[in-house]
Amino acid sequence: MLEIKGLYKKLGNFELKAIDISIQKGNYCVLLGPSGSGKTLLLELICGFQKVDQGEIWLAGKNLTKLPVQQRRTSIVFQKPVLFPHLSVRNNIAFSLRINKIGKQKIIDKVKALALQFQLTHLLDRKPGQLSGGEAQRVMLARALASEPSLLLLDEPLSSLDVMLRHDLRKLLKALNDEGTTILHVTHDYEEALRMAKTIGIMQSGSLIQWGSPQEVFQNPASAFAAELAGLKNVFDAELLPENEKGLRKVLLNDVILLTHCDLKAGAGTVVIDEKQIFLSKISPQTSVQNTLKGFVKQTHKNPFDYEIEIACGIDLIVNISESSFNTLNLAPGSEVYASFKVSAIRFFRT
Repeated sequence: MLEIKGLYKKLGNFELKAIDISIQKGNYCVLLGPSGSGKTLLLELICGFQKVDQGEIWLAGKNLTKLPVQQRRTSIVFQKPVLFPHLSVRNNIAFSLRINKIGKQKIIDKVKALALQFQLTHLLDRKPGQLSGGEAQRVMLARALASEPSLLLLDEPLSSLDVMLRHDLRKLLKALNDEGTTILHVTHDYEEALRMAKTIGIMQSGSLIQWGSPQEVFQNPASAFAAELAGLKNVFDAELLPENEKGLRKVLLNDVILLTHCDLKAGAGTVVIDEKQIFLSKISPQTSVQNTLKGFVKQTHKNPFDYEIEIACGIDLIVNISESSFNTLNLAPGSEVYASFKVSAIRFFRT
């Protein structure tokens, strides 16, 4: 298990602020955040590339905080492969084993097993300059796992690969995790996080602002920033009004007034509306749903599993509906439509 306690680091004008994390053995954790949020710095502190200013790092019951890199039992894979150009694939994989003075036959057996696992057997005698991007990244993973680390750290390892290579390496990483490898993976890609993670953390400006299962984080974001990272597209500047209506609060978005649950004081903030909780109809709905907006279809877009509809209704509202609903409603651009949603689909955040 990895335990990070009150981790603090100041680097130039940037501060990583009192990070607390607990990761169980065998978990696949993804840290999601934009560039400059502190994700890579956190990995560098864990593996020992950077020194901690305050706090502690524990792994499998051992305090790593002041240990040198080679004694931490962690391995890291970066966004771009960093291989020794003068060494063959075979010798790149074997590098950590040789510096730890593992026996020759054990090295041969280990390299052979890793080459088979990562489909590198036919590449063992090539140099890094003769490899494709996906092949080089597989060599990086094999080399990282040669020392049998307790924790595998991944710094956006898929972002420089094309779609098919990303798909193949995702499968490989999931298989490694299924076999028991504990993984901490940082990315700025929401879809990658959703595909890979058992646990997700949201990083913003050096702080860990949310931590939990993908369902908890993506369905109940802790802030407007987290909501946008979670892929929610209906994010609007808004004003929470002091008026109550049947126990509900009014929020003003441009000239549109909506109702929501909120116990904050009146003032400026951000509203997030979940596009998957919006219902469309061609006639005014006769329901108890608290929010209904009349507008017209601006454009439609076919996704792999549903349709994305943009509705002009005083605000430009994005709605996700099934293919069958799209066909039934016949939502051509310019057609009139009603968008309805419950108060639970709206969240107001103070900014």
